[in-house]
Amino acid sequence: MKKSRLTFAGLVGAVALAIPFAQATAGDEITRGQLMADTCVNCHSAASAEAGGAPDLSNYPSSLIVSQMKAFRDGERPGTVMDRHATGYTDEEIEALAAYVGQ
Repeated sequence: MKKSRLTFAGLVGAVALAIPFAQATAGDEITRGQLMADTCVNCHSAASAEAGGAPDLSNYPSSLIVSQMKAFRDGERPGTVMDRHATGYTDEEIEALAAYVGQ
C-alpha cells in the first residue's frame, strides 16, 4: 500500500514539475527549417560575403533560395559544394529551410 502511494506521489510530482517547463519552452520552439539553416550560416553569412566567400542569404527572398537549391539538387546548376549539400533535401525540406532563411 505504501509503495503504490509513493509511486503515485512521485508521478504527480514529476507531472507538476514538467508542466512549467513545457510552457516555458513552447514559445521558443525551433523549427525544422531553422535547424537546417543553422548549418548554412557557416558559409553564407555577412562576414563570409564581405571576405569574398559565399553570398549572405539573409537578403535573398525565399523563392530564390528554393529555386536555386532545387537547381543544385537536380543538377541544373553546377556547384562546387552546394550541389552535394542540396542532394539530400526533399522539396519540403528546401521550402522549410528557405522560409526560415528568407525571412
